[in-house]
Amino acid sequence: MSTNTGPVRSSGRSRAPRLGSAAVALIAIAASALVLAAPAAAKTYAVSGKQIAVNEAKGKYRMEGGLDGKWAVTSFKQLATSPLYRGKGTEKFKGCLDRERNGCGAGDPSGTLSFKFLYWGLFGPGDSLVWGSCWHPITGGTGDFAGARGVLVMADTPVGAKVSTAYTGNVTLGSARAAGSRAARAGGPPAGCGGS
Repeated sequence: MSTNTGPVRSSGRSRAPRLGSAAVALIAIAASALVLAAPAAAKTYAVSGKQIAVNEAKGKYRMEGGLDGKWAVTSFKQLATSPLYRGKGTEKFKGCLDRERNGCGAGDPSGTLSFKFLYWGLFGPGDSLVWGSCWHPITGGTGDFAGARGVLVMADTPVGAKVSTAYTGNVTLGSARAAGSRAARAGGPPAGCGGS
């Protein structure tokens, strides 16, 4: 398709192409529809921060840093107690992706993220934590997180009688939903880490 909009030469005279106002309006509407229908480019955000216990017995936590909001363990199953403690389950985050690390604000993506997780830990005398680690792939999302993909890893470090939990990972927003749909139609997951 030609994109030349320069003067049209006919019979030795130069004249600009003319379009009626209805045609101009239709072209503007069609162009707007194409812009709206085009999938947004996927954008991956590196996130890191701390997870702070609010009510550990009930699986309630607060996330600070790249993810800002509430975190809840929604299911848990113990898999082994030795030589390492192992478990798996599901979790939900509700809050925002704090891109500027200044608290959730206008323009920060928000909604819920669902995760599954695998946990490994080593415990010492009196069930004291020596170390803990877990892997949390994103399994779904709502709001601005619809179609999100990514993974978090967390490390538990004993600090006196308490535990400090740090996380790092990535969250991909945008056309990841379309990529996941294409993979599902093709019969498999997209390239990269898959679920357990």
